[in-house]
Amino acid sequence: MSTEKNVLIAGFGGQGVVMAGNVLAYAAVEAGKNLLATVSYGAEMRGGTARANITISDEEIDSPIVEVPNVAMIMNAPSFAKYIETIEPGSHVIVNSSMIDDELIKSKDGDLKITKVDATNHAIKMGNIKVANIIMLGVLVKTTGIIDRDSIINGLQRAFRKDKKGLYYINVQAFEIGYSTKL
Repeated sequence: MSTEKNVLIAGFGGQGVVMAGNVLAYAAVEAGKNLLATVSYGAEMRGGTARANITISDEEIDSPIVEVPNVAMIMNAPSFAKYIETIEPGSHVIVNSSMIDDELIKSKDGDLKITKVDATNHAIKMGNIKVANIIMLGVLVKTTGIIDRDSIINGLQRAFRKDKKGLYYINVQAFEIGYSTKL
């Protein structure tokens, strides 16, 4: 049985898609997993489409190409519409219900295990809209068990070092909110 998890994180530039992917990648390294991570974003970056693909495995990773993700975190409606059909049936999909209409979600609910998270609104309540990605990452980790909590905390520490160190604590708090699913 393969332990390989092919994670898709998608949204628009400025939502922290790449940062969430980096934190997950750092966490995989901390946990001693094999890892492959790639990012893609539109030329206009902020406001353009952004995607991170992270493959995590206990075994060697055969291919750098993720054709069919088996875990997904989708942060906005255009990304949902673009990628939802590419996800393997039966997979966990964490969606930002603050930015994806419930009717759109219901239209695709069936073969996928969709978890709705009001991430943007919770981030606003925390005082920093930019932590919606990490709230969602907390839900993803808790829901899928893809990586252990301590590795994510270490991944956050690596992602928010040096000039971003002041952001570490609010991001840990955001992760814990998502992880505890007290939404």
